[in-house]
Amino acid sequence: MSKQTQSIRALVLTAVFAALIIVMTVTPYLGYISYGGIEITTLHIVVILAGVCLGPWLGAVVGGVWGLSCIARAYIAFPVFLDYGFGNFFVACLPRILVGLVAGAVFALLRKTKLPQLAGAAAAAVAGTLTNTVCVLTAMHIWQNYHHVGEMSGVRVIFGSIFQTLVGVNGVIELVAAIILVPALYRAVSKVMQRAR
Repeated sequence: MSKQTQSIRALVLTAVFAALIIVMTVTPYLGYISYGGIEITTLHIVVILAGVCLGPWLGAVVGGVWGLSCIARAYIAFPVFLDYGFGNFFVACLPRILVGLVAGAVFALLRKTKLPQLAGAAAAAVAGTLTNTVCVLTAMHIWQNYHHVGEMSGVRVIFGSIFQTLVGVNGVIELVAAIILVPALYRAVSKVMQRAR
């Protein structure tokens, strides 16, 4: 396969992953699953898969699409999320870019070892999911403590703690889902890509 063909295929797959992010964002209970006041995302799985299949840089591009869609969603559908910084690049976009970058880099690094590719995909899933959870929570904490200086009332602090606890529960569920789904989806995508050669 020529380099030009590989580049075209990578571009097409990037567009497919980006389109999937947008479709899942606007489709209820697909990209974001809400229940009992808790919201779980499945979009990190798409970004991690993009990083694993396309490499860290294109994974970062797909992560950027997720971040931008998150900003748009915060302003259009859920303005309450603006209080936690989901309307700005630092909180909503940068962590999602890092998800694709980290997942792709971890998979590429482990691919050079004798570790089976599915195990590498699972490790990338762990790295990408933890990157999302840790970076988003950290960015939110910085946003709340420095952007809203002097506005952090007792009620806001309590509500913020509850919110972070819920996100922590989400993080565990999202981690398990990624570990199960990313290797399975990577295996399916790999087979399709091999047949297309």
